[in-house]
Amino acid sequence: MKSFKKYEFLPADWDKLKKDIQQIDGDETSWKDCAVVEIGFICLEWGQVDDKPVCTKQSDKWAVDILFYAEPPTEFAPYEVYPNPCGVHTFSGCEDLYLQSFCAKFPDSPYCNLK
Repeated sequence: MKSFKKYEFLPADWDKLKKDIQQIDGDETSWKDCAVVEIGFICLEWGQVDDKPVCTKQSDKWAVDILFYAEPPTEFAPYEVYPNPCGVHTFSGCEDLYLQSFCAKFPDSPYCNLK
């Protein structure tokens, strides 16, 4: 069963944990039983410089979205996050999977009662 999870890691933690889901074959690196998008450092606050938006406060955590085709490793659970599901990255063809995870965690959220 597929599951879509969002994570935030300190860079050293991600470097360690990603080895659990990486496959390395010579010069090629791929992912084992999952698809991974490294979002990077998220901007937490925005400001304006010369009428252009600029990030004024950046997270120290590395954001990673993972679409698992099997059960996620239990070591990843402490890093799971649940940002507001409106306007977040999704995997094409699996747009509803993050909302399912979010609503399982926050069933009373107004995002979970939209019909």
